[in-house]
Amino acid sequence: MKTSYIVIGVVLLVVVGGGFMLLNNNSNSSTTENQVATQPNTIQNETDDSQPAVQADNSSLSQRYVDYSEANLAKATENDGKAVLFFAALAWCPSCQAADKDIRANFDKVPSDVAILRVDYDTAKDLKQKYAITMQDTFVQVDGNGEEVTRWNSGGQGVQALLANAK
Repeated sequence: MKTSYIVIGVVLLVVVGGGFMLLNNNSNSSTTENQVATQPNTIQNETDDSQPAVQADNSSLSQRYVDYSEANLAKATENDGKAVLFFAALAWCPSCQAADKDIRANFDKVPSDVAILRVDYDTAKDLKQKYAITMQDTFVQVDGNGEEVTRWNSGGQGVQALLANAK
């Protein structure tokens, strides 16, 4: 009887420990270093191993669908450009993943004066508070001063929702 309790205890430790290590490894793999823009009037895309690679021949996508930074926001809104913040939990949110996939597949339909800045829903606490974000897959269009123009939830529809809601 005592032996069966010991065996059950060891099995539980292995399962729980392995699950913890898997979760810890996944959260560390999405950490990225900020990159500095190297070309004038170009928004620099930060790399994230959890994201599908951006096609090198689609420069519009790689320059206008990027991770949020104050520098990228400034570039997006210069010359009357429009910036849309996409609060996404791409690691675990199915509707965020669907919206991301749709944006990548249909980026040619996004107006040329619109840049979409990805904001990590799980880590961007200050931005979530500033824009009163309570759920992932939320888009917020902002002006050059970072003031909200409009907001919407895409329900995973990405570009279609952007076209219907951006001003």
